[in-house]
Amino acid sequence: MFVQFHLDSPLLDRAVSADSDVTIDIEKLDSSPSVPLRVVFWARGDSFDDFEDALALDPTVEAFTVLASEQSQRMYCVVVAEGVPCVDLYARSIDLHGVLIDATRDRSGWTMEMLFPDRDAFGSFRRACDEAELSVTVESIHSGQVGRTNADADLTPAQREILSRAVEVGYFDIPRETTLRGLGNDVGVSGQAASERLRRGMETLVRETLTDNLDEE
Repeated sequence: MFVQFHLDSPLLDRAVSADSDVTIDIEKLDSSPSVPLRVVFWARGDSFDDFEDALALDPTVEAFTVLASEQSQRMYCVVVAEGVPCVDLYARSIDLHGVLIDATRDRSGWTMEMLFPDRDAFGSFRRACDEAELSVTVESIHSGQVGRTNADADLTPAQREILSRAVEVGYFDIPRETTLRGLGNDVGVSGQAASERLRRGMETLVRETLTDNLDEE
């Protein structure tokens, strides 16, 4: 089951608020016994000086590193501070076999796209958010075929290629086996172009092959 929702999480709030033009696109989440949660993301904007100054002061950030820089975007690795609710929520999502497809942050907050085995699993995740005093606003939820197959979806050849390759190389695995840059290299495009193709292709698949009525929620 695919769910897109807005999550009222404080993660990186101060850093993003320092520059209203910056947007964040999560590339990878992982953790270890010594690191509760590590977030790798692309930040896009015109200037990163204010963003990095605020990142250093953000109470949800334990430490950060710049991993890469490409024109108007930079890749960061952030170690999330202990006690931030998303640390436990990430662990809970793994327990429920949830898969993070995409997560973006702008001035309006976090928009998440995740897969869950069923409604019960998402319901358990949503209750965990409630217990952490984080509100969840579902924007779309889809489960079940409606007379079309994936092959019928109106994907462009480039979108079909990037989606197929993403599955083959483990981009959707937890933890991810490759990055957007690596995926782009496999099909001969930049990491940003790979991200855009992947997102457009996934949106097409969801809109054309899955459906459900949000009002039932």
